[in-house]
Amino acid sequence: MYQIIWIIIINVIKFLNNGRQTTNHGYSKGFTLIELIVVIALLGIMIAFSVPRLHDTLFLDDTKKSSRWIIGKVKALKESAIQNQKQYVLHIDLDTDRIWETHESMSPESLETAALDAYALPGDVKIIDVEFPIGGKKISGQADITFYKSGYTDKALIHIQDNIDQLSFLIEPFFTKVAFFEKYATFDD
Repeated sequence: MYQIIWIIIINVIKFLNNGRQTTNHGYSKGFTLIELIVVIALLGIMIAFSVPRLHDTLFLDDTKKSSRWIIGKVKALKESAIQNQKQYVLHIDLDTDRIWETHESMSPESLETAALDAYALPGDVKIIDVEFPIGGKKISGQADITFYKSGYTDKALIHIQDNIDQLSFLIEPFFTKVAFFEKYATFDD
């Protein structure tokens, strides 16, 4: 899109320059008012389209950052389990709002390091609970979601909350995409 706008700007300037008057030495006197208005208008249009996109990427709130991290981590663990043929576990500490991953071939020292280097949710984002269809809801302690090397995972719902909203992430056993709900969803929904 930006390339098209730049091509239009260049062609408008070339078109307007064809009828431009020159001085005795062959130099042009400068830009015409129409050229300046066209260029400024086109720059304004480009800025109008790019600012919302820039705003969405650079100025994400903590809830969006956390949501993207959770969705990305689940997808990455599903892919890693299949590619590396290892069983991965996503650990969710409901008391400290921290999340980390481990796999079956990690040493005890690596397991401790992974827990210490866990992703901590930002201050205003909290994990409400993790819900399993068979095991029920886990509201405190640690919840573990397993990603098996054969390509499936435990079915689970992760619920988080910021100061205003509650969000739910549905992890399906055979789908790589995480279903996202802008409400407190349950398996009955």
